[in-house]
Amino acid sequence: MKKRVESAIRLILENIGEGWFIILEEPDTEKFVQFAYDEDTGLIFDLPFQALDEDELVRARQVLGEVGVGDEVASIFDSPDGEAVGEQRSFNSMVGSDVDQAVDLVHRVFTYVYGFDDKTRFNVTISC
Repeated sequence: MKKRVESAIRLILENIGEGWFIILEEPDTEKFVQFAYDEDTGLIFDLPFQALDEDELVRARQVLGEVGVGDEVASIFDSPDGEAVGEQRSFNSMVGSDVDQAVDLVHRVFTYVYGFDDKTRFNVTISC
């Protein structure tokens, strides 16, 4: 799995654009990890709480906490430059262009949080 994740991350970093959003998803369960891309900071790891069941959330806090990834609260807006209408909690980490860190985070989530094995296939979607 790590080799496939690494290939996907490298492909993403070679084809990035400002404001892009990248999702690595296991298609049968629709379990995913996502990244945003910003030209100034690079890749930003993001795992929203609503993507996790209670057990997965406990495991995510443990395995992501081991590498210093905590949870953050962000406002949800009704439109760009609009008013805040709610909040979303997620695990976030600035990855920049560190392929090894990105691979480690995805591997931790897919393996330890979701329980997938090394043969698990996943889709990569890049949206701009």
